[in-house]
Amino acid sequence: MNREFILPDLGEGLVEATIVDWKVAVGDEVHIDQLVVEVESAKSIVELPVPYAGTVVSLGGAVGDTLNAGQVLLTVGVGADAQLESDVPAPAPAQATEPAERADGTGVNAGSGAVLIGYGTNDSEARLKRPEGGRFKRRSKCAEPVAESYETGASTASAANPANHATAAASPATASARVAAAPAASAGSAATANPATTGQLDESRNSPVMSPLVRREAKEAGFDARHLQGTGPNGLVLRDDVRAAIAQLQSDVPATAELAAQNAANFGDRRVPLSGMRAVTAKHMASSHAEVPKATIWLDVDVTPLIELRHSLQQATGEKFSITTLIARLVVAGLRKHPRLNSSFDGDAVIEHGRINLGLAAQTPRGLVVPVVHHTESMNLRQLRDAVGEVVAAAGEGKFPPERLRGGTFTLNNYGGFGVDGASPIINQPEAAMLGIGRIKDRPWAYRGEIALRKVATFSFVFDHRVCDGEAASQFLTFVTDRIEQPELLYADL
Repeated sequence: MNREFILPDLGEGLVEATIVDWKVAVGDEVHIDQLVVEVESAKSIVELPVPYAGTVVSLGGAVGDTLNAGQVLLTVGVGADAQLESDVPAPAPAQATEPAERADGTGVNAGSGAVLIGYGTNDSEARLKRPEGGRFKRRSKCAEPVAESYETGASTASAANPANHATAAASPATASARVAAAPAASAGSAATANPATTGQLDESRNSPVMSPLVRREAKEAGFDARHLQGTGPNGLVLRDDVRAAIAQLQSDVPATAELAAQNAANFGDRRVPLSGMRAVTAKHMASSHAEVPKATIWLDVDVTPLIELRHSLQQATGEKFSITTLIARLVVAGLRKHPRLNSSFDGDAVIEHGRINLGLAAQTPRGLVVPVVHHTESMNLRQLRDAVGEVVAAAGEGKFPPERLRGGTFTLNNYGGFGVDGASPIINQPEAAMLGIGRIKDRPWAYRGEIALRKVATFSFVFDHRVCDGEAASQFLTFVTDRIEQPELLYADL
């Protein structure tokens, strides 16, 4: 018996994910809750556990393919009668009752103990038939491939769903009508492919694409390779198909002298579609910039005393502490003193949060993300150091679980890593403020009545002017910076 592991609901309105890496292959044995695939949503990369034990019969897509929530991720054969997808014979019409029984959800055994949102341990009711083309093709929305499969005697519907097979057998007239409407060419033969359709883009088409090079070349040209009619086996999109589409798109442009000159001047331009996290970030930034009346204030701060304190602390304890950790500790103390900055604007009210969930802006290979350290108000310095260290370590790969990327109430941003002194950033909604740290550099500074060379950094603070006025923002900023320049003031707050 085969069981389908569907792509679960990843939460926060995310309805699709891209396959990043398969950790299993067809024929592998898997156990319950084994991590089998790594997928990337618009917000994070997550590893998904399979809720069944058995043999992997088929994979629902190749690396780079995008699946919607509810589509089959992989199929697991349970029991001694498990067969790989390529070995499964076409079912007889008499077997048409099996899918009906499975659709009821009856006779299903409990499986995984892992929590997958929107996914239980029952058999999938969302999709009971496998797509034509095996592991690399998802269900097509076009009528054309279905008609072709009737002509070649290998209908997607009848091969994957016995009930549909029985229906087709019981209605030969309907099948004949579909055959009559089908194209004369076979979908599996490149030699008989209809040249009129080669290179034509159709957004409703979902052709299989195996090669990352093919997918990338189409993306760089500004379209999705899946929207082409492939000339390879089972409609597989080949590199020649993409190049033919590019040539056709270019030939559709009127070859006037003026347009040719313009194209020559703009040679090298390319359209890069936004996808995944970049698309989400762009939308989030535009929304915040349009809705939030932000204001920014700056202070140049002598951080030499804090650097000296860090050195003394490390010598006394034998442990390491980063400057970011020490500043984060001061930020938490400042937010407890000025809770209005640890808040969110909510229409006709301001919500002051009881928890201080500190976001740390991080530039990762996947783009800008803000992982969150939750409940920092209850942490001591060592606990905060360890939590910040985990975020810094994970930023190298950009792989954060979804829960690590939500719930922030305030953001700390270190611009110094980019070699700049400061910025006026976009506020990370629904938060109300963000503190930025510029690069630390040697500067002449008035110190104890003399000019001395000191370690100085610029601190920039951006806040939502609907939440507070400049006075409250200035009080928070000076609370933090005063304790950087005079760490002994910390004792007054104990």
